[in-house]
Amino acid sequence: MANLFFLLSWILGSLVIVHSFHLIICSLEANILLSSRGCLETKQKLIMMQNDMHSSGQEEEEDSNARRKELVRSVDSEILLNELARRGISFSGDEDFGIKRKSTHIVGSLREMSADGVKRKEELDAALLALGTDSSELVAGPPLKAYNTYLRPRSRSQTQTVENAAHQIAFLNRHEKARRETQLRNTDNAARARRAAGLESHPLILILDNIRSAENVGSIFRTADCARCQEIITCGFTPNPLSTSKIQKTAFGAEESISSRHISSTKEALLDLKQKYQHDELLIWALETHDTAITHINSPLPTLHHDTDPSDEKGEKRKRKVYLALLLGNEVTGVDLDLLHLVDAVVEIPTFGSKNSMNVAVAAGIVIYDVLRRWSIVK
Repeated sequence: MANLFFLLSWILGSLVIVHSFHLIICSLEANILLSSRGCLETKQKLIMMQNDMHSSGQEEEEDSNARRKELVRSVDSEILLNELARRGISFSGDEDFGIKRKSTHIVGSLREMSADGVKRKEELDAALLALGTDSSELVAGPPLKAYNTYLRPRSRSQTQTVENAAHQIAFLNRHEKARRETQLRNTDNAARARRAAGLESHPLILILDNIRSAENVGSIFRTADCARCQEIITCGFTPNPLSTSKIQKTAFGAEESISSRHISSTKEALLDLKQKYQHDELLIWALETHDTAITHINSPLPTLHHDTDPSDEKGEKRKRKVYLALLLGNEVTGVDLDLLHLVDAVVEIPTFGSKNSMNVAVAAGIVIYDVLRRWSIVK
């Protein structure tokens, strides 16, 4: 009997607690959605307005729109506007409501120029010219970013003077030019040092297809330097040593010791390699999880040899070399599927856990060193 009483008490108590939580949640929802003025009354009006929209005919549209305007004026709440959007309630003529909507901005795109943007541009261009810098010759990166930020400032950050902005941009431009010249000079010096030491690059070429992370790119540069790869080609929006210094964080100087170049289109980069090595044996692998992919261990790989090729254009004997190009794709979307018809094989690394792919920089290292092993460079 005591057990039955205890059970009934427990059930009754649980129902009371659940009911209390339900009341609290409903109260919070009402206060959050319509907390500015007359919550209950406004919510009722909102529901009536929504029903009125569905039942009104074309002839009552103007009158219905007027009632909606009056309701919004009476509440004047951002929370209400969000609730209107959530309920799918739309109306024309936002300016008639006295509503000042926030401007939107897509990350990576330029903000719209304000009303005084043209004047700001003229003043900034003149100030830069006085410092010996032509705005049309600004280097991409920090200088151009600072220039566009001054022309398209955030609403609360228009305090910088044109003179201060011009000096900052001119300095960034000089610094970025010097950094790029140093990068090119150090890369050339590293190549000469390898040749002087008799260290020939291994015939491995890496093509980076729209990799977003500068840290991943830097790690790939470091691995490629350790493996003494011949070249890295960055494509699309892939960060490269000339576009950003962020690569240095994980490359640890490898960006200066390995040859690299940037080509806007990955397809153009692949076609360029095919043209460049048309008289040699070029094999292109795409590292990608795909229905047609085979494991990198089992993918056919020519032996590293130099055959005599008598079919030279000039009729002279020459050495026919073997090259392998490894195409690495974006961290999320992988290699562009439209490029797969240009490769010789799609390869993948076998996985045994819940994930079917690895970090792109880690995967690159695994495949690179397995190729060197199969070429008997690593024993």
